[in-house]
Amino acid sequence: MTAGLALDFRLGRTAMLRWLAAGTAWGLALSAGFFGLALWQCGIPCPDDVALTALTCVGTGLLTLGPLAAFTTPR
Repeated sequence: MTAGLALDFRLGRTAMLRWLAAGTAWGLALSAGFFGLALWQCGIPCPDDVALTALTCVGTGLLTLGPLAAFTTPR
């Protein structure tokens, strides 16, 4: 393996911050979209549904998009 192809999987402070920021931002943006869709279709959605959707979207963002943002190398 050459030095140019070596992968660096160390998690430093900046990588963890990228992980949390990207996952949370993606989850909140997605849950805002779902809230807007429910508002357009049904009127005022139930607060429990909004909270569950936001929790699910942020959790999914942290588990899926967070690692992608953490292990990218900023240039």
